[in-house]
Amino acid sequence: MPDVRTEWASPRVLAAISSTTTPQGLGADIVRLLNVVWPMLREQGARTDHNVVVYRGGEGGALTVDVGVEVLSAFEDHGEVRHVLTPTGEVATTAHFGEYSDLGLAYSALERWCADHRRSPAGVNWEVYGDWEEDPAKRRTDVYFLLDPAGGPGGGPAGGPSEGQAGAPGG
Repeated sequence: MPDVRTEWASPRVLAAISSTTTPQGLGADIVRLLNVVWPMLREQGARTDHNVVVYRGGEGGALTVDVGVEVLSAFEDHGEVRHVLTPTGEVATTAHFGEYSDLGLAYSALERWCADHRRSPAGVNWEVYGDWEEDPAKRRTDVYFLLDPAGGPGGGPAGGPSEGQAGAPGG
């Protein structure tokens, strides 16, 4: 079982595109949207870090996502690429090493941790993808659940992908 810890998350500045997708289309949509964000950032000479996907829930099987790249310098919004901040607050987090299709294991660990510690997800979560590795066992993805500051149970799982549906390439 992955190690879960709590920490205070500060906002990360992203150049991102907000979109609605489905669990089945998530991987392809992440790649498609990153293929818009990256060229714009390169053209502007922005200093970048990792790919990030923020999940903000959804209705009827849809996922509302912000797909982007963490930016460490100034950049200008362009077209559908906008400044987006990851949430600030207490989070439960775990690091997943392996195939993106196995990220459901990290989500299960976070959901179990929340239940065991009587904490509720606040309904938004995000994934930070480490540098690309050819060896899947070395691919790191950090998964964050923003926690409800009120504490106790009653919040349902965060709006991330279901097991086996996640997937995005490294930057």
